[in-house]
Formats: sequence, structure tokens, C-alpha cells
Amino acid sequence: MIRVCVVGMGRAGKIHAENFLNRIGEAKLIGIVEPVELIAKQASQKLGVPYWLDAQEAIKTKDFDALIICTPSYLHPELIVEAAKAGKHVLCEKPLAISLTEAEKALKSAEREGIKLQLGYMRRFDRYYSEAKQRIKKGEIGKPLIFKATGRDPSMPSGWMADPSLSGGIFLDMLSHDFDLARWLMAREVKEVEARGGAWFYEGVKEKGDQDLVGALLVFEEEGIGLVEGCRKCAYGYDLRTEIVGSEGTLMIGSPYDPNLSIGRCDGFTPSKAQWFWERFEGAFLLEDKHFIECINEDKAPLVSGVDGKKALEIALAAKRSLRENKPINL
Repeated sequence: MIRVCVVGMGRAGKIHAENFLNRIGEAKLIGIVEPVELIAKQASQKLGVPYWLDAQEAIKTKDFDALIICTPSYLHPELIVEAAKAGKHVLCEKPLAISLTEAEKALKSAEREGIKLQLGYMRRFDRYYSEAKQRIKKGEIGKPLIFKATGRDPSMPSGWMADPSLSGGIFLDMLSHDFDLARWLMAREVKEVEARGGAWFYEGVKEKGDQDLVGALLVFEEEGIGLVEGCRKCAYGYDLRTEIVGSEGTLMIGSPYDPNLSIGRCDGFTPSKAQWFWERFEGAFLLEDKHFIECINEDKAPLVSGVDGKKALEIALAAKRSLRENKPINL
């Protein structure tokens, strides 16, 4: 039985906490950490577990086996280092860090202390993305040559996620999922990134040093390209789609509408409102958490490693630099 503590009671933290509370037989949620006491108390009462206000103190003084990090992105590396020192395994929400220097510190600490470190790119555990990966491996679409990803949110994020100094901005906070998928589905590394975009939907975004609409061209080693779109304003709701174009066929994952409830009329086609991400990926979050516990109990490497987290971060930071310097960036 792996004893688990979840740090951060935002939307991702609540999902993980509920999974470890009663949905995974080999795991037991023993407590949560949340610095805002009112939120901590409410979550503690709902989950029926104790709460602590300070993460580092909890890591050092509380008896548990694994830490689930769901804090603002800039805090991830520090908590990974502290958990590793205490011999606690880590499942960390994306991104790994917001700088490569901090990412390297976290990876070295995890390796030195011999803990499991898994990154929270839960789309790899989604049934449709998993099936796409298997079909590509079987050669059903031939040689994968184009990766296309569309990510559109209904609105700008709030709180710390809207501050790029804390979240890393749109390329790290939003599109690092797609950068991870690009490497995984194409089974190749990205060697060059060129990004364009701006802050055209919302006031104040540019002043914070972020964007609300971006596009990135990825060039893969050996062969193939990727096209990634990120948009922070989508009138019809959450829209997530991915295509892999191969020499013998194309795989398409996701749709902006529910195919079971749409309407076509003489004045056009009207889709129903798209699901938000936790509805779309509820099953993937659960499989991700189960996989983490299996990796600890069976002493196997996570599907999404700390190195995978660093690779996605490198692509995201290259995209930021490309946009800033108005030129392609070699990795």
C-alpha cells in the first residue's frame, strides 16, 4: 500500500486526491498540503484526511511514500528536490520547471536519490492517444511525417496560471502537452522550432510578457514536421485535436463537438458545447495515477519520465525564444 500526499488543491490536485482516496486499491491518500487554510480545510473535510499548510515541512516530518505535486509551475523543481532528499517518489504536474537550470537540478536530485519521477502528461494515458500510438507502431499509417495539434481554451486562465513568471506562459502551461505528444507519437526528437503569435484577444497579456494566440513549426530529426496551434479564446468551448499524417494514412484524435449531439441546417452546422479538459481526460488522469503506483510497486520506469519532462520544456522554451527573437531556434 503506497501512502500518498497531494500538494496543491487546485483543479488538478483535487482530481488526483480523489483518485488516490478511493479509486486505486494499492494506494492510500493520507493527507493534503494547501497553503490557503480555508481551501485546505474545505478539501480536508471533503476527503476525510488531515491537511498541512507547508509542503516542505510535510515532506520532512510526515510519514508517506509518494508526493503528488500540483502547485504553481515555478515551485515544481524545489519540491522535487526536497521529496527526493526525503526518499519520497514524485508524480509532478507539467511542466517540470520553467527554466532548464531548475529542471536539471530536479532530475539530478531524483536520479541521485533513486526515486521514481513521473511527469503529468496524462494525454499519453488517454485511450484514444494510446490507441493511436499502437496503430503507428504497427505501421497502419506508414511512416509518420506530419504532426498537427490544435489546442483552444474557452478563455484565459486565472490566478497564478495567468502570470507567465509563475506558470511559464502559453508555451509551457498550455502547449507543453502537445510538445510531449509530438515526440511520443512521432518517435523522433525535435531539432528546430519556429514560433509566431501575439496578444490579440485580451488586454494586459502582452504587458505580462505572454501571448493568447500562437503557432509553432517543429522540425523533427531525420524527417517530418509538426504544426502546433495554441489559442486562449474559443467561442464554442474547449477544442483539442491531434492529427498524425503518415505515408499510408492519417490518424485523427479528438473533435470540437460531441458527434452524438450536433445539428446541421441550411444556415450551417452547429456543434454542441465541447467538454472541458477534466471531463475529456478523467479516465486518463486515473490511468496515469494507477501507472505511477505500479511503477513504485513493480520498480519499473514511468511511461513519462523526468527526461521526457525536460525534453518538452526544451521545445517550449525554444518556442518562446523564437517568438522573442523572430527566428528559428535549433535545439
